[in-house]
Amino acid sequence: MQDEAIGSARAEAERVEARKRGVYLVVLPAGIAIFVLSWAVRTPGDVFLAYLYPLFAFVLAALFVAVWRAPQALPRLEAWMLAMVAMMILSRLAWHFHAGGPLDEHLLVLAGGHYWAVGIVILAAFVMLEHRRGFRAGVAILVVATLIAASGAAGEWLRGELSRDAGVYLVRVHLFLAVLLALASVATSMRDTVKDALVRSEALEQAAQTDPLTGLANRRAAESVLQRHAASVRRYGVPVAVIGMDIDHFKAVNDTHGHAIGDAVIAGIARILQSSVREPDSVARWGGEEFLIVAPEIGREGALQLAERCREAIAREPIAGVRVTASFGVTSFGPQDSLDAVLKRADKMMYRAKEEGRNRVLLG
Repeated sequence: MQDEAIGSARAEAERVEARKRGVYLVVLPAGIAIFVLSWAVRTPGDVFLAYLYPLFAFVLAALFVAVWRAPQALPRLEAWMLAMVAMMILSRLAWHFHAGGPLDEHLLVLAGGHYWAVGIVILAAFVMLEHRRGFRAGVAILVVATLIAASGAAGEWLRGELSRDAGVYLVRVHLFLAVLLALASVATSMRDTVKDALVRSEALEQAAQTDPLTGLANRRAAESVLQRHAASVRRYGVPVAVIGMDIDHFKAVNDTHGHAIGDAVIAGIARILQSSVREPDSVARWGGEEFLIVAPEIGREGALQLAERCREAIAREPIAGVRVTASFGVTSFGPQDSLDAVLKRADKMMYRAKEEGRNRVLLG
């Protein structure tokens, strides 16, 4: 059960990474197209567009190739991608404020072509990085953008070249970016809180259905599996076998070797059972020294062979330094069987195996 939980969490993380990779493989070509189109329709004399936009397009193309060819390196690439894109956007912003001419003349270009890009990069920081790193990156982007604007506008303001409306507009834009940063931070924080709560809830649910000593499903979880298979038998006629198992003379193991060795024996048998059953089979610790195997889509003879394989594996070598054997009772669901009837039948066969000398399998 614990292995299943770990595998499920790993699979979910892989799905998230695959989705993010798919988004990057779409966004990066779009970014390349933006830089190429901007370069193609540039106004004469725009040195920044003429020489740096082709370079930016080449960098994005290199990132695209890296994401395409090395998906396993995506977590390491994300921070680099964010830093490079932020540098591209902020460098263009700096050019507008410090080398692009009077701000009043290209304020519309700034608002329509660059500040929205700064906002997108801030949002991207929260998507590409975990919340704390994303917040720090977003703050850094906003601070740099504000310093660029303040240093560029200050000179024009002092010379009386910046209109009051333009100054107010710039202040409003940066306040908007600050609000965007705050909302993105709150949203991702709430997302992470909900995600953590779901993970804790799943962990608690997993713990409630897992035997702590063996890591197998406990009786509660096994009953859920049995009920699900019982419904399949009644609805579809799918054969399902139930195998009960009890360790022979387990009280003597505890009395002779102590409870620590007894626990080690139980844990060792759990590992043997898990390695002996088929992939679709479920193994549970039913209670004390008893175990239960639920084997779907297997006939009575196949279930008998499965139980015999488990019995031989247990008896083959000492477990925790102790020679132990186990008795098995095998049965299967009939179309009209209740869950209680099947369990009683498996239990009856198991105890008859003990009465007939132990270390054996009986089918009933």
